[in-house]
Amino acid sequence: MSYEIGKICLFLVGSIFVITGIAKVLEPWKFITHIASLDLVKLQWIKSVSLIFIALETALGIALILQVLPDLTILGSVIILFGLSLLTYWSTSTGKTKDCGCYNGLLEISPNTSLLLNALYILLLIFAWVYRTHENTVLWQYILTIISFIVSGALASGQIEYYIINGRPYFDLTSLKVNRQWQSQWLEGAIDVSQGSKIVVFLSPECPQCKNWLKILRLVHYRADLPEVVGVVNCNVEAAKDYAKSYNLNFSIVVIKPFLFNKLAMAVPTAVVLENGVIKEKWVGTMPQKFVAEIASGSRSIPKGSGLVLTAHTNYL
Repeated sequence: MSYEIGKICLFLVGSIFVITGIAKVLEPWKFITHIASLDLVKLQWIKSVSLIFIALETALGIALILQVLPDLTILGSVIILFGLSLLTYWSTSTGKTKDCGCYNGLLEISPNTSLLLNALYILLLIFAWVYRTHENTVLWQYILTIISFIVSGALASGQIEYYIINGRPYFDLTSLKVNRQWQSQWLEGAIDVSQGSKIVVFLSPECPQCKNWLKILRLVHYRADLPEVVGVVNCNVEAAKDYAKSYNLNFSIVVIKPFLFNKLAMAVPTAVVLENGVIKEKWVGTMPQKFVAEIASGSRSIPKGSGLVLTAHTNYL
């Protein structure tokens, strides 16, 4: 009976690893951003390290479910969970990250909850190790584990490459889709964007590309012939005020909860163009060059002293 419970424990923890691995495969940029925010890996290695971890997490989950080399996989999983717990405690207590990044936006959990869950997973693995049996791993189990490692890493890498080439992910899991009606609860009732022309932009104070967008967004909001701009962030209210003040923003900034923010925007900056509450365009990472050129051509009409300046060079977009 204890052996059967041990198998269930391995299946549960392994399933968690597989689910979180798949979540990272579908939206690898979120995990890459999380790794970058830790500031522990050199810039040129961040993508590779992230992809290897995603592949390893998925394969380790499969190995636990199939009981491939249980002594090794259980010990390895416990070490990884313990190490991730220390990393979560350090990164969240120092303010480098807001959460563990383990669930890639699937769950909205606090750092303390994440640590408790990791402790539970470790206890389940220890129970499974104590009551394990010494069954031999057969060839097909090895093959399936190796395949899961290769396929998950390749799919995550493919998602990134597809996004770079096409400007959108192959699997778009966000709620913001072209021709979809904007939902009032997405801004938690702070501002009504259901009437007229609006550009709703998801930003982050730590995002370098967002800073490049700000000078254009300020100009767009200033001009009466262009849509109004509404900025959205997921930091605290004081940080949002400092952000608006630091960059002399002339448009409204709305603070929403991190879980909702991640549900709506797969990366920052992300913008949607609304016409009477319907999403007509979606931009992720870059603005259309035609739109930027139109703004640049009209910038000559901006009076001196307005504080609104648009550089003629748009290579950063």
